[in-house]
Amino acid sequence: MAHSSTACRSAAQTRGLLVALCVGAIASLAIAQAPPGDLAQIELLQNTLATVAEGVRPAVVAIVATRPLDTVNPQEVPESGPDGDHRLPDHVVPAVGSGIIIDSNGVILTNEHVVHGALPADITCILSDGESYRAQEVNSDPRRDLAVLRINARGLSAARLGDLADVRQGHFAIVMGNPFGSASESHGTPAMSFGIISALGRGLTRQLDPLMTDRYYGNLIQTDARINPGNSGGPLLNIKGEVIGINTAISTRSGTSEGVGYAIPLDRTTKEIIAQLARGEAVEYGFLGVGLRSTTDADRQAAGAPDRGGATVASVEFGTPAASANLQAGDVVVAFDGQSVSNADDLIGLVGGARVGVPVNLTLYRDKKRMNTAVVPARRKLPPPNTCRWRCAKLAHPDWEICLAHKLPADVTGVVITEVEANSPAAKAGLLVGQVIQQIDGVRIQGIQRMLRVAEKTGAPVTVLIRGDPPLELTLP
Repeated sequence: MAHSSTACRSAAQTRGLLVALCVGAIASLAIAQAPPGDLAQIELLQNTLATVAEGVRPAVVAIVATRPLDTVNPQEVPESGPDGDHRLPDHVVPAVGSGIIIDSNGVILTNEHVVHGALPADITCILSDGESYRAQEVNSDPRRDLAVLRINARGLSAARLGDLADVRQGHFAIVMGNPFGSASESHGTPAMSFGIISALGRGLTRQLDPLMTDRYYGNLIQTDARINPGNSGGPLLNIKGEVIGINTAISTRSGTSEGVGYAIPLDRTTKEIIAQLARGEAVEYGFLGVGLRSTTDADRQAAGAPDRGGATVASVEFGTPAASANLQAGDVVVAFDGQSVSNADDLIGLVGGARVGVPVNLTLYRDKKRMNTAVVPARRKLPPPNTCRWRCAKLAHPDWEICLAHKLPADVTGVVITEVEANSPAAKAGLLVGQVIQQIDGVRIQGIQRMLRVAEKTGAPVTVLIRGDPPLELTLP
């Protein structure tokens, strides 16, 4: 079987080579027969692409992240090496990806799934000149699959950011990055592919996260420029060399590029998230506590909803804002705070962007009646790590479950104390379960990641500011 498989591959490679030679010959003939003016236009495009490559190359980063085996998709794990030896020492596996420098002071943008589960010290960033750096900080937003890394480097070449508003179907598209780890294995030099913008506004949330729980992939850019494993986190560029998207996913039956790739667009929302991550802030999303599904004709008929648009409520979680607002399975939501809802993915985006703790109005259909109901979005629960231990206390991000358990308002900021060791210095200093730490040594705290970074830089004693009216200031030894 092995010899037969090899022979098949050889035959396929030969056919592929013949096709490539034929295509190359036809292209050469077309250029040779092109009028001088047309040839000049072709050369102009060719030179433009080369200029883009030369200009953007220094800002493209190859990323290698070593992460625990239990955080990796089993399909990503190689079974054995060429001699049958297992290649996963210490139960870790390397993941390769790409990134783009967005600030000359060592700030790199990539996908969260590229570095998911890896500690900063286990993330290597290889620049196009071959210089290698360990990440010092990782700030991530799993919901939008974005992460910002910091390395100890200055004076780097940063990419120019474009905007989705200027992108049209049919525009040229350029991909640069680290496909199959080729850049990380060749002194950081990124590879490049070229195509067009195939479509805009693609939603893949249901395909990439079937339960629609943790990640949101909406309004994606589709391109036929080749995106392969390892390109994730790298830039999708326009013909000006501006970053218009972050390469994220492909539709494939072979595991490699088949000309259908997707990128997270650089629109106003994405840029705001990137700026928050660069500042070290936690990115928060609104949460209702409903499961959603695509609306069918049967759903519309049962609810009395219009023939088009809407998102159908499939389930309602107990104790959530949706339950408090008496939302029910079968409801067809057609508007969120005055904005029309075209499908489930649309509603996810609107809820995620809602302000925590601020009531909004839902327009829905139920039992052939049009209804309006107010709902107060809570803070979406973050994927781990959303808790940590610090100075004999356990701290948690104030998601909706934590706020509910400790009777806190939905829009509270800081970190919540959920445990305090008895007779510990923290207990003796006055820390209590249910208190909210909002500052450490005068530095504002927004989420666990920010808490951990600030805590690393504090000595002893340390002053904490506890939420209250008035706020309570405590000193921990």
